[in-house]
Amino acid sequence: MLKSAGWLLNGHDAAHTPDAMCHVEQRSEQGETIAGWHVETCEPGHGTPMGRRIWHAWFDGRTPSHLVTAFVTALADTAPLQRGMYDRTAHHSVVQKPSPLAPEQIVEAHTTRLAGIRSQARAAHRQRRPNAAMPPPQAGPVRSPARR
Repeated sequence: MLKSAGWLLNGHDAAHTPDAMCHVEQRSEQGETIAGWHVETCEPGHGTPMGRRIWHAWFDGRTPSHLVTAFVTALADTAPLQRGMYDRTAHHSVVQKPSPLAPEQIVEAHTTRLAGIRSQARAAHRQRRPNAAMPPPQAGPVRSPARR
């Protein structure tokens, strides 16, 4: 998924954006038996690979893979983020442009996006269940039919 979004892969356990501002790497911490994922975004370096850190995230080895995949998929999405004009929620280098969409179109696009995310989440949940066609077992003790 990262490769198709134009990210540069470094072996099978690391990738970074073409501008080298965002890095995703699978690594093991001391004492951990399962590797986790480290994600870091930095300002462009001045003659160095990375500048000052903007933010970072760590998913340990117990984090469900579908959550890591969802995070990385959203991170690699090239679609513009919808923000309120002049909101200070982004890095100073972010370019803000007025949306050409009418307010109704923005609401419709957001609703469509959320419906797609819900659909993906339900599909991922069904794939994790071993017998998706079978109903879940009923909770509580099993009782024999009453006798008269």
